[in-house]
Amino acid sequence: MRTCEMRFPGFDARSNRGLIRWELFVDHDLRDVLMTSRDDALCVVFLGEPRFMEWTRVLTEAGFPRPEFGDAPADAIDEGLSDAAA
Repeated sequence: MRTCEMRFPGFDARSNRGLIRWELFVDHDLRDVLMTSRDDALCVVFLGEPRFMEWTRVLTEAGFPRPEFGDAPADAIDEGLSDAAA
């Protein structure tokens, strides 16, 4: 599996993670969308090659701002791990 950072400058992506994740699940190779320590960034977990143009199209058609993509974040937060620890 691979990861990349998806940034939405000036937009609270953290609060919208569930909706963003839902929209991106049309891509069968997308495995998860995780929070990071930044409010404007999420971590995308996927198989194969990244589909930045497709993900951007899906999100902007759903009304989200255009995301910017970067290298894998060092601070992705896996909610499954935090749930298991509770």
